[in-house]
Amino acid sequence: MSEKHTWSTWGHQHTFTTDQVLTPRSIADVQAAVTAASTAGKKLKVVGYSKSSSAIAQPTDQLMRLDFLTGLTDIDKHQLTATFLAGTSVLDANKTLAHYGLAFENLGRLGEQSLAGAVTTGTHGTGLRYGIIATQVESFVMVSSEGDLVECSHDLNPEIFRAALVGLGALGVLVSITFRVVPMFRLHTAERRHAYNTIMSSFVERSEGADHYEVSWMPGSDKVRTRRLTHLQLLPEGFEPHYAQLSRLRRHGRDTLVNNGIFEPLLMLGTKVPAAQKVSRVATAMGRGNRRYADLAPEVFTINRRVRQNNMEYAFDITQIQGVLDELRGVLPQAPFTLSYPLVVRSAAADNIPLSPAYGRPTGFISVREYWRFPYTKTFKFIEDIFKAHGGRPHWGQLHTQGAASLSTLYPEFEFFTQLREELDPHGTFLNPYLEKVLLG
Repeated sequence: MSEKHTWSTWGHQHTFTTDQVLTPRSIADVQAAVTAASTAGKKLKVVGYSKSSSAIAQPTDQLMRLDFLTGLTDIDKHQLTATFLAGTSVLDANKTLAHYGLAFENLGRLGEQSLAGAVTTGTHGTGLRYGIIATQVESFVMVSSEGDLVECSHDLNPEIFRAALVGLGALGVLVSITFRVVPMFRLHTAERRHAYNTIMSSFVERSEGADHYEVSWMPGSDKVRTRRLTHLQLLPEGFEPHYAQLSRLRRHGRDTLVNNGIFEPLLMLGTKVPAAQKVSRVATAMGRGNRRYADLAPEVFTINRRVRQNNMEYAFDITQIQGVLDELRGVLPQAPFTLSYPLVVRSAAADNIPLSPAYGRPTGFISVREYWRFPYTKTFKFIEDIFKAHGGRPHWGQLHTQGAASLSTLYPEFEFFTQLREELDPHGTFLNPYLEKVLLG
């Protein structure tokens, strides 16, 4: 009897059960699997670490994992490029680059995510001087719906390259990705509490003046917590301040104990007790103290996030951020719900990737999170209506309710992307219900 395998998103909102999981050992195996699926008229979806909240990667016929397509295949310390197989996690890529004294110039907070997933869903870090993660890609190799290898870069198949950078898994299977990297650096982190009005009235200017800047705000509070990251040179080899190890121990201890230890039991208790959100807010407040520290960039950019969540995030013209938050600040105190997590505000430079949330404009992001055991539908819908009224673009890997009709008005090159998808995958081998909704309507 075949063993059943169940795939689900991180918050268990979307699931799929199968008795066959494709685990190719080589790029040639990926080509053969895609060719077989296309010939048989089956749908094929590649899944990574499944940390997305939306059903973007939900299989309907065949499920493929790239667990064996991992690792570094080429590195050029002079040209500052590094090529990884697409199933490599961000965490493992960080460790590998560090061995060569290199790093990604910017990253999001999640290390347990495949490089292909981070690129194709539009994942980002923060910093108005830096684009989303996809903008760090120099070239890639993709398996087409016919099983052919397609090499893409700024010069080779440039239109496919530009579209597939945030391709949602709808154009092909990325199997190899070459990134632009930088010499390893340190980040100084300053986390502080400030008055809401002081920070949000100057959010754009503060973002422009920092290497990386983000703001967390718990609805109902008149305070925000800022996180400012500043690039530093590496210390001389072998040198470390006498207090560094203790500082690192305190930081990781608090992050692990509060975020992944105390917080979840309190949230689980909250599912049984009417005062649920108040209990969780106490846990959130425990991690709000002011602090400063410095560490290697990958150790600062990413965190080990174990508590399952459902997420929604929207992207706006950076100039809209204060207006959106001010409106939320005015209506959320009267809303029939209470959030357990603060809203997080980040930024990114403009780019020209057709389905990038930062296409054509310096961008601000507002992220909404809820513990996976708590009801979220009405909460997210209430906030999403405000986001949509301000012209927000939803994160492809997070929860939202939009379809092709509304999304086509938000992305100037939406039709270009959908036409290219039709040319590259006329039989819909890489489609699933989510992609049909957001791309076809």
